[in-house]
Amino acid sequence: MISWDEADWAELEEKARSITRAGWWIDQRDSEGTDLLELLDAATEADRGTENPFR
Repeated sequence: MISWDEADWAELEEKARSITRAGWWIDQRDSEGTDLLELLDAATEADRGTENPFR
């Protein structure tokens, strides 16, 4: 088991907040939580865009 410190959690949160396309999160909804870091690393620039036309 890997022990995470506050910096590790902050990095994960920063990566997760960068994914603003709702469809990416919907597509990943059945994934295991342990796969989240790998999925975030594999996200493309298209996933970091926004579907909000007012933004």
